[in-house]
Amino acid sequence: MLSQLQVDVENLAAPGSRKVGSSGHDKAVEYLKDRMQVSGLEPYLEHSYELSYQVESTPYTNLAGILPGLDRSLKPILLVAHYDTCGDQPGADDNAAAIAIWFEVLETLNKIKLQRDIIFLFPDAEEPPRFLSEHMGSTNFYETQLQDPIHAGLVLDLVGHDIPLEGFEELLFIFGAESHPELAEVLTEAKLPDGLKNIATLNRYVGDLSDHHVLRKHGEPYLFFTCGRWEHYHQHSDTPENLSYAKMARISQYLVEVIEALDSRELNEKSPDYDPIDMELYLLKRALGPYLGQQNIAMNNREDIQKFVLNWIKQHQL
Repeated sequence: MLSQLQVDVENLAAPGSRKVGSSGHDKAVEYLKDRMQVSGLEPYLEHSYELSYQVESTPYTNLAGILPGLDRSLKPILLVAHYDTCGDQPGADDNAAAIAIWFEVLETLNKIKLQRDIIFLFPDAEEPPRFLSEHMGSTNFYETQLQDPIHAGLVLDLVGHDIPLEGFEELLFIFGAESHPELAEVLTEAKLPDGLKNIATLNRYVGDLSDHHVLRKHGEPYLFFTCGRWEHYHQHSDTPENLSYAKMARISQYLVEVIEALDSRELNEKSPDYDPIDMELYLLKRALGPYLGQQNIAMNNREDIQKFVLNWIKQHQL
């Protein structure tokens, strides 16, 4: 029997493409609206999950829904995963897996009484040639459709696969903790499911790789979760059978822990020069301690972190 994670991925990937303007894109919109309704989300605005916008005569559709919290006066947490693809690819990992994970998280959150509203946003137009442009759905949501300030944002992209490095398959990379001091504590305290490992470091080492771009630009607290690029990235081979559904399930469990930790925290004024180095060193040593020792890699300061991370990304094309 297929897990719901796999069902969601296969339904989204089935048309073979979700590029803007395609029939597969339209089918994805209808599928996501049905899933949002069945999962108990309230429409973000009025009576529809669809939030339309237009840039240079091109129409786009964001999809957003709310899981109400106990105290609706509190700032909501924003959860994000884009649904379009880069051309005619099935986009199982990019980004159907992320959407499936958020629905898995939603199933658990429906059983938990959170204080804050949770906004589930599936934005349009994240992929090239619209990437980092005014066409991006996440940018338009934040700048024109968002009704009230947010507490923090969590963004997923490329989270459906094992890392293609022997011994490191279960790694999950996290960027953006420097956006608020409380996020470092969230990441060190949130319980990891058995098997999953996480590494967190500065967003500037890789740049804005996804929909967290608008959150960083506007100074919002955010975290971006990814497993990096791999051989199927933006390829016709990005199909459902190449994903690791067991890892996706563990990521879902972990994200619930992160959301619960965020829900209970006040994110007060932040220092502009904050550096989450202690958290980064802790997670790096926890995840890669034996490897660092075998390779005689020092890991004691910001310079050590930067050298290791940049070399690792370049060497393994992550």
